Amino acid sequence: MATDHDRARFTFQQDWFELIRPEWDQRTAHLRNRELRILEIGCFEGCATTWILDNLMSHPHSVMIAIDTFEGGMEHQPSSCPDQPADRYQLSTLKHRFDSNVAKCTEVAKLCVMQARSDDALITLRQQRRRFDFIYVDASHVAIDVLHDAVMSWQMLDEGGTLVFDDYSWRGFIEDCYNPRVAIRAFVKCAKPEVECTETESQLWVKRVPNCIPATPNPDPALYYWDKGLAKNFVE
Repeated sequence: MATDHDRARFTFQQDWFELIRPEWDQRTAHLRNRELRILEIGCFEGCATTWILDNLMSHPHSVMIAIDTFEGGMEHQPSSCPDQPADRYQLSTLKHRFDSNVAKCTEVAKLCVMQARSDDALITLRQQRRRFDFIYVDASHVAIDVLHDAVMSWQMLDEGGTLVFDDYSWRGFIEDCYNPRVAIRAFVKCAKPEVECTETESQLWVKRVPNCIPATPNPDPALYYWDKGLAKNFVE
């Protein structure tokens, strides 16, 4: 387990992950020393990436894939923070900072970095028939993007695997339709037969379990379609 002293060798301008690190220490204890296939969607400076490399990659056959554009998200752009310094997040050096941090990890050779949009990278991984045991979703904070990342990731998560959503409680946008929680809740509702959820301080941990709610065909053709009034309320 990485100590605070171990973490001091990294350079992070944004240490968001450090706030939740104690939760990860506890919730991933059963994964230590196992052969794992891990996918991280959105890695920024590598704060979570380095922790995973230090703590979950000890098995000789474990592998990890990290996806990021290294261009920052909508909320990191100067236009989104007019009252903040224009280069607050120093996006021009973001990839360099990531590379510098992960290079300090003993298990860095097990890491493959895909510098791309998550929608493109996830399609590539699906085409390659990749499978994963642990997936961390922390890329775009825009709801529609989070929903896409969730659905695509779910198709590659093995039964018994874990899908972690960051920013479950984040409300960076006034309009709720943009915030991650809307997408995460919609996904969980659709995947309900196969999920066990645990909400932490700011994240949602989802375990994929055997289907416990088999689909039951509707025996009455007259009820095949939504009543228009009910459908209108559902959409709104």
